[in-house]
Amino acid sequence: MANSDEPLPQPDSPELAAFLPRTDHQQLYAYLFERRNDPPSMREIRTYMLDLLGEAPSQTDRRVRELYDQFKVSKFRRGKDTLYRLDGWADNRKGNPRTSFNRRTRAQVLAPQRCAQCGRTPLDHNVVLVVDHKIPREWGGSDNIENLQPLCEECNSGKKDFYATYDEYADEIRAASSLLEPHARIGELLKAFRGDWVPSELIGVVASIQTHQEDWQKRTRELRHLDWVIMSKRRKDPRTGRHITWYRAAHWEPWPDGSIRAEIERRKRDGDSSVAD
Repeated sequence: MANSDEPLPQPDSPELAAFLPRTDHQQLYAYLFERRNDPPSMREIRTYMLDLLGEAPSQTDRRVRELYDQFKVSKFRRGKDTLYRLDGWADNRKGNPRTSFNRRTRAQVLAPQRCAQCGRTPLDHNVVLVVDHKIPREWGGSDNIENLQPLCEECNSGKKDFYATYDEYADEIRAASSLLEPHARIGELLKAFRGDWVPSELIGVVASIQTHQEDWQKRTRELRHLDWVIMSKRRKDPRTGRHITWYRAAHWEPWPDGSIRAEIERRKRDGDSSVAD
């Protein structure tokens, strides 16, 4: 098995085919390989794959993420664009491409025979159920049974499209997801968007990555006790047509030493009545 210091395989080489047996992955790799000195943006990658294979942006985004199992693809910002540079073998690369879940895990997840999102069933609605990661692996989600759920193919596809919208923030989301305190996970997510609006659905997902947070909205508002300026508004979700709440951090302060929750509670006790919980 190659280590992270070994040269990258040449496109169309037998070595590459051993680790990327699918042609579409090889074609994407070849594009990034040729652009190592001029890293492309996701927009350029999508355009290339659209012209080559006619595939949807969400499919291309997924293929880029799948390369991470074998190769190190660094992301960095230049102006308003996030660029993707093929830098070498992944540090903790896998010996084989992604594999399916074993039969026992798959059967356990699909046992309810009902889509966890829309509630449709194979028998009553003729849908096909698939195993879905509640928290995407690219954002720090695990293969543990607690992070798996049954979704119909339609809901699964829509969810992937939704998450693909935020792929440029994947590194920041993964970093936020690793933090132990929910206030920190929420705050770092809001900071990652650099003052832009963040949909409540995404905040709820990241807030609950370590443990489920039914009151994540309260945790978001509580950041104001730390002198953060948290704004919210309701507007239509372009994907569903539903009106949802969006949040953004217009200003933030450094995190306190020690427990964030303890500091918030201390400020509440000390008479910080200017912030409504």
